[in-house]
Amino acid sequence: MKVNIFKCLTLSLLLCSIQLLYAGRIYDEFEDTYKITWIGNSKLISGTTDDWAQRAGDIYRLKIDDPSNYSFLVYELPENEIAHEIIVDYYSPTGLRPTLAVKNSAGEETKYVEGWDNGYPEITDKGHGLYRCTLKDNLIPEDATQVVIYLDAQSDIELLRNIVYYGDGYQAKNYNEKTNYYRVQKLLEKAESGNDITIGVIGGSMTAGANAEPMETNCYGARLKAWFESTFEIDVNFINIGIGSTNSYFGCIRAEEKLLRFNPDLIIIEYACNDQLEDIYLDSYESLIRKCWKNPGEPAVISLMLCTQAGISKIERQYPIAQHCQIPIVSYNDAIKDEIIKGEKTWLDYYQTSTLIGGDGIYPNTTAHQKIADLIATELLEGKKASNIDRMASLPAPLYSNILEDAFYLSETDITPVQTGVWTAGGSIWDFGTGKGWRSEIANSELQFKINGDVAAVTYWKRPANENFGTAQIWVDDNPAVVIDGSNGEHIDQIVLTDLGIGEHILHIKLLENKKFEIVCIAVSGERSYWNGRYYLENVANNLRLTISNNDITMNPNGTGFNVSHTDDGYIAFNENNSYLSVNAATGALELSSNLDTSSKFLYIDKGEKAAIRALANGKYLSQKDNIITASTSDIADNEYFLFKNEGDPTTINELRNNEIDCSVVSNQIIIKNAIGEQVNIFDLSGKLLYRQNISTNNENIYFNNGNYLIQIGDKTFKCNI
Repeated sequence: MKVNIFKCLTLSLLLCSIQLLYAGRIYDEFEDTYKITWIGNSKLISGTTDDWAQRAGDIYRLKIDDPSNYSFLVYELPENEIAHEIIVDYYSPTGLRPTLAVKNSAGEETKYVEGWDNGYPEITDKGHGLYRCTLKDNLIPEDATQVVIYLDAQSDIELLRNIVYYGDGYQAKNYNEKTNYYRVQKLLEKAESGNDITIGVIGGSMTAGANAEPMETNCYGARLKAWFESTFEIDVNFINIGIGSTNSYFGCIRAEEKLLRFNPDLIIIEYACNDQLEDIYLDSYESLIRKCWKNPGEPAVISLMLCTQAGISKIERQYPIAQHCQIPIVSYNDAIKDEIIKGEKTWLDYYQTSTLIGGDGIYPNTTAHQKIADLIATELLEGKKASNIDRMASLPAPLYSNILEDAFYLSETDITPVQTGVWTAGGSIWDFGTGKGWRSEIANSELQFKINGDVAAVTYWKRPANENFGTAQIWVDDNPAVVIDGSNGEHIDQIVLTDLGIGEHILHIKLLENKKFEIVCIAVSGERSYWNGRYYLENVANNLRLTISNNDITMNPNGTGFNVSHTDDGYIAFNENNSYLSVNAATGALELSSNLDTSSKFLYIDKGEKAAIRALANGKYLSQKDNIITASTSDIADNEYFLFKNEGDPTTINELRNNEIDCSVVSNQIIIKNAIGEQVNIFDLSGKLLYRQNISTNNENIYFNNGNYLIQIGDKTFKCNI
């Protein structure tokens, strides 16, 4: 079993990989911080936090608590490279300036002070207290190996950006050399034909529209909707499921329920700011792209690279995945940085708001959201021009992994764990739209989830120290436990356990102390045991099974066993006697087909104790009405839930009801007989529900802890003592 821990901060403001963004340019942000050293006064803040290392590349400011000290930043040039130009953007309400200098390998310094013989940088007033200081090539010695920027402790200057050009200079990247624009062209053909479309955006707080004024109508997705409507004179259904403080893992587990079931024609994925540096984020980002790409209707999927006002973006980690999947990449990150570096724009143009004159250090403003929409529209139109584009039948094998491609969030309405101790419903801190989770503050309280898959994940809250959140341990089966800490944070966190092995497992979560701990949801992914084998497909609402009768698809208590398989391109298929269960795309009716193709492939949607099944042919869920199954709805209720019943289970439910339902206790096991198809509910004597499960065999064994319980099975109630 492998353990992968996610950390989700407001916008992932951590140091990134040791890698230059571009040859020929040091740009003062996280990609370059390994070449930057801060020396001097330790009372340095950045933006709104006291920890400079947590906000690398953000606005640097020196607190005025030691007027005798100078502090300075040192930039190391690559070996044997010559500096050509140094640019410093800074904010100074008083007009005071930083001091620039260069040093050679011997430590000899050339400092640039107004009035000295060395010359002086050009100062450009950008307005609003923002200035640009530029040191030209003719003033920089060829043997310079370091660039130094001094701050006077009394000046109260904020450094916004420092740029050092060297060597052969800067060349812009072309991210879309390998992009396949087939789906983009189909999208535009649909719009040009006057057909309405659906656009979906998924990401963090920037996607939600933070700092767009107002965010509902001026976030980049809404502006893109307006462009489509005005350009093509069509109606656009716009779905925005951006949520602040979330990453591509949380996007993966929310995507089906909140976006994909509506079958969008265009999907924008934005997590370049919120994803962090652990390798599991590469897995989750790739899994999300693949999940969106394989959605019914062949949507166009775009990878959007945003950045904070601090310049923070994970584009260097994410763009190889998008390129591997051959989807378009739109880099607002590069576009605005190039404009700013060229002096065409300032950071305030894209981050200043009506209430934040200097920006907040993080979120783009209304102008920036329009810029993002314009960049996406431009990329779509560029894709229209592409020639000799063939349809991609499937994606290539994963560059990293797709272990979370089939992950879906599970809350208290989806799965009922065995509970010990005291648990209450969660969800009071912040509603993520994923239902209520589980909350306790009693040591040794434990949840046990019965899951099927080889990947398990738990999303939990990390809260500030004054809220008294504590620790818990998590483990699967008899694997070693991992301790997770719910304190010293402000947002949700995730832990992912991989390589569990195919089949059923027990996921345990146990509190270690008398402090609060809250589970937001769990998720299961990877290969399920019933993806390969012979099973009956039983509807939860009527307990009837899908049946083939004279080439018709009906329902009855006996059912037909199907050979269930997991296809190479990530779908499931149902086969019986060389005939595949298929869907008529026009009517949604179930049919039989001799071919394994789009009509006979389905998406498996894990809902804990049950599953929903969505047809690739028309994007609709299989649904039961009047004992007839069709692919006909985008909503999920009991009529859309199914159970995979093993062929070894008795085939006629009514035969099992010939005997009286019986419940007994042996040791710490509750044994239930003659109740297949019924639901069992176990309560403590106060009436609190502790366990709920559909009974799938004629002889069900449930392990439970010592205590007195009321057990309700159908219309019968038993009292037992364990």
